Amino acid sequence: MNLAPGELAYQDPDAALVYVFDWRAWLGDATIASSTFIITGPDGGLVQDTAGVLADNQQTRVRISKGTVGETYDVINRIVTGETPPQTDDRSLRLKIIDN
Repeated sequence: MNLAPGELAYQDPDAALVYVFDWRAWLGDATIASSTFIITGPDGGLVQDTAGVLADNQQTRVRISKGTVGETYDVINRIVTGETPPQTDDRSLRLKIIDN
């Protein structure tokens, strides 16, 4: 699922969905050297796995599952570019857990 930075998405606690962060417009000709996902929220209920940089080295992805119904989490993607000197930037989305 592709979302704009800061966009609110909804997810069922039984779902395991992949979210893609598209950095192409910001990166220009640069590439992503490393990517980290950080989850903040009211508890540790949201789980991430299968995180990484896609083959074009300008997009990242993470699979998210679980979470507490009614709670909202921030999923932050922090990247470091492969340039010299490297740049660091964050993009995030908000994820509300709802029971469908």
